[in-house]
Amino acid sequence: MPHGIVLQTQADAPAGRLADWAARRQITLQVVRTDLGEPYPDPRDPDFVVALGSGATAAGGGPDWVEEEIEWLRAADAAALPILGICFGAQALAAALGGCVRRLERPEVGWVTVKTLDADRLPSGPWLAWHEDSFTLPPLAYELASNAFGVQAFCHCRHLAVQFHPEVTPVIVSEWADDDHGDLERAGSTREALDDATRRHAGAAARAAETLFDGFAARAGLVAVASRV
Repeated sequence: MPHGIVLQTQADAPAGRLADWAARRQITLQVVRTDLGEPYPDPRDPDFVVALGSGATAAGGGPDWVEEEIEWLRAADAAALPILGICFGAQALAAALGGCVRRLERPEVGWVTVKTLDADRLPSGPWLAWHEDSFTLPPLAYELASNAFGVQAFCHCRHLAVQFHPEVTPVIVSEWADDDHGDLERAGSTREALDDATRRHAGAAARAAETLFDGFAARAGLVAVASRV
């Protein structure tokens, strides 16, 4: 039975749809709260790792655990452990691999589509975006998706990084909006618009997420898992 590690950085940013997908694929997930100082596993032990999103920044000046997570992701890469980076996790992975993380002029918040070069494994959307940072491609990485805000997905060996949130459920989106600190307003949107878009896109987003997670499983070498119904 495949075993994955989930690096979670805050209580309201759980694995969501990823956990549901893993349960259907008979994959066990171990959650490590990196923001709480929980110990990291030996990167040689799991079959893959997923680094989730965070309100913290990987652009520098964040809490100590951010650099610790980046260093562990660098060690995981050296151990050839497949990594799925989601939003902050994608930015941290980019930094670990030699890319540069920088602040956006304004946040990207809301439901978006992307221009994808691998639609069979990474659909164009709809995806929930909620971030204030962007990144440059690390050396030897290949851009898989983009939009007006920049790189939205890249692959590097068996790693996959996505700037958006395939794991979110409508409940998670609602909780983020409840805790919003002006991101929606600064992004030029409203709570009402977000709620309406979430209702319209939830079903399609769930199907797209299933495709993306299966695509990562195939990239990670878990072919039997990726093809399982």
